[in-house]
Amino acid sequence: MIERRTLRDGSVRWKARIKSGGEVVAQQTFRLKGDAETWEREQIRALQLGTFLPPKKARTPLGEVVGKFLDARTSQVTAHSQRTDRDNLAALPPKLRARPIGSVSEADVLSFLTDQLKIKERSTVARLRTSLSALFTYAMREKYVASHPVRGVELPPGASQKPADEWFTAESLAATLEEQRTSSNHYAAITEWTSLTGLRWSETRALRVSDLQDVPFPAAWVRRAQSQGYEEKAPKTSNGERAVPLTDRAREIAREAAAGKRPEHYLFTSPAGRQLSMNLYRHFIKWSVTAPRKRPHMLRHYCASQWLRAGIPINQVAEWLGDDPRTVLKVYAHVMGERQTIEALRRLNEIASGPSQDPRGIPEISNRSREGQIVDK
Repeated sequence: MIERRTLRDGSVRWKARIKSGGEVVAQQTFRLKGDAETWEREQIRALQLGTFLPPKKARTPLGEVVGKFLDARTSQVTAHSQRTDRDNLAALPPKLRARPIGSVSEADVLSFLTDQLKIKERSTVARLRTSLSALFTYAMREKYVASHPVRGVELPPGASQKPADEWFTAESLAATLEEQRTSSNHYAAITEWTSLTGLRWSETRALRVSDLQDVPFPAAWVRRAQSQGYEEKAPKTSNGERAVPLTDRAREIAREAAAGKRPEHYLFTSPAGRQLSMNLYRHFIKWSVTAPRKRPHMLRHYCASQWLRAGIPINQVAEWLGDDPRTVLKVYAHVMGERQTIEALRRLNEIASGPSQDPRGIPEISNRSREGQIVDK
């Protein structure tokens, strides 16, 4: 419906209104009647196609939508994921939060991510982008915006704020363990345990004595995980639990930790018997000194690399890690390439150490023979 209105100064305006279900869902005023008619047709068509967006919702400040998004996530994701989203979106600058959500463009997203890369690690900004993308997915579903300004924006190269983490090698791990044992034999054993089993920290701190088995093979059953400050939950495993085989040394560490404890007790604890704390662990073994430029999570990477170097199939390694095989292949592709290179060098050395052959004595092969048809003799 379009109405003609005359203002006090005698000028004319055309007000277009769109109704749905007997209620006005959108309205806008134009100087020209043709513009009002065009806008009216577009809105009616959008209503018919199910793509209509109430202009009022598009004008909602981004910060207000962030609050509604976080409230909606309460029953949809774990408490850990919700806190991650909250912390990530708190980085949005006040000016951007005050903007109408419908006005946020890909250029705005790119500028924001670029600024964040100047002060944060790339991996942190990547997680921030994930939270921002989830926010706009919610906004599209709730009809705040018609397009997704994050999907088309790749994380810019940026600049790393510190050297990349170094992976553990057998030599560096041995040196780390030797130094850590001088500070705390108790916590150094947990470092070694992680390097032998690949368990996540949240999984190790939730292990119970009853999760150990000896038959049909020594293993630790990963049935739960508990990040610091959160309730226990199922681990990141497709079927809810997994058995991680224990080498002789890993089994020895587990049995020493289980000594004198009841089946329902935590397997690994602090020296005082309390549940493990990452902050105390890092403090007592002087992690920043004994394992510089590394994170405790790199112990899991070391374990997975050793399994792959031993020739264990990717699917099996993925099952022990509680990961998707595609993730394992992506993260540890360099390890697979390493094995291929070692095997190639072995073959080349075998050729080099064999009887020498004068190249002039090797018969030439015609073009037709290369196609598998005739060999010149």
